[in-house]
Amino acid sequence: MTTTISPSDVPDAIGRSWGRWLERDRSEPEPRQYVYASAWRACDRRAVYDASIPKQAPKHDADTLARFRRGSDRERDLLVDLSRVGRDADPPFAVIEQQRRFTLRGRRGQTIIVGKIDALIEIGTMRAPLEIKAWSPFVVDRIQTFGDMFENYYARAGAYQTLGYLYGAAEPDGYVLFDQPGLPKLIHVELDRYLDQMEAFLTKAEAVTDHLARGTLPDYHDDPAECQRCPWFGRVCQPPQLARNVVKILIDPELETALERWDAGRSQARAWNDLDEDIKARLRGVEAGIVGPFAIRGAWGKTSRVVLPEALKKQYTVSDPKGRFSLDIRKV
Repeated sequence: MTTTISPSDVPDAIGRSWGRWLERDRSEPEPRQYVYASAWRACDRRAVYDASIPKQAPKHDADTLARFRRGSDRERDLLVDLSRVGRDADPPFAVIEQQRRFTLRGRRGQTIIVGKIDALIEIGTMRAPLEIKAWSPFVVDRIQTFGDMFENYYARAGAYQTLGYLYGAAEPDGYVLFDQPGLPKLIHVELDRYLDQMEAFLTKAEAVTDHLARGTLPDYHDDPAECQRCPWFGRVCQPPQLARNVVKILIDPELETALERWDAGRSQARAWNDLDEDIKARLRGVEAGIVGPFAIRGAWGKTSRVVLPEALKKQYTVSDPKGRFSLDIRKV
């Protein structure tokens, strides 16, 4: 059967089909009794929800699924390229044991953290775990050292994940390879420098698995900013302190970076606007002048306005309840 379609409708038709194709490959997560190495959470309650009722989590839309697929494809390509680079490197190195599974156990022998190491770099006598991240450039640009990852909301889980890999492999050194325009960025990780963070991760994972085993929930988190970024907030979790504030959760690192820049520049813009208004007020009416190296030229212009009878104004006034949209943005 031949379908007739307008050329202008082809982009939308292909876009919809592409989205449906991605959604067909969507995997359904199963409940588990442990924490994924890649799923460190500041809130233990969120970690319990992630593990116990994953099928109730909000479903990613087609655009987000496309980003995940692009990231996975890019990570795989980087591993292939890195293997080729290693053959002719000085000194040469090899990329080995890709996607090796590891398990960390708690004090009672129970499984608490499970993960897969992207690969090991074998160079000389050293075998160092390697984690690859194809994140948004807005996140990667702000990371220059491994410590920077702990300071970034979107990178924190990746930092703990990498420490878990080093700890699980019993290797003192490792690397994180970040995709970016141009050459990828490779960062060195020393496990000894971050043993406190690793111990905290183990303690957190053990507490979460204890709750999973008992079928109980940890206390609510005490940071509203964490709650308002959480996909469970307003669905199955409603902290009492935020019970009256149901908000839409937008998890978008690019938007968050833009807002951070907006917040940083706002004070400068306000200062400039205040100065601009002050200068124009001082110079109002000056048609020609010199102030130091600045030449001043001013000119009067005619303004016009239409004055209508009140009855006529009402006759032609139309109200739109959604004709104006205002925003109040505050850093929490």
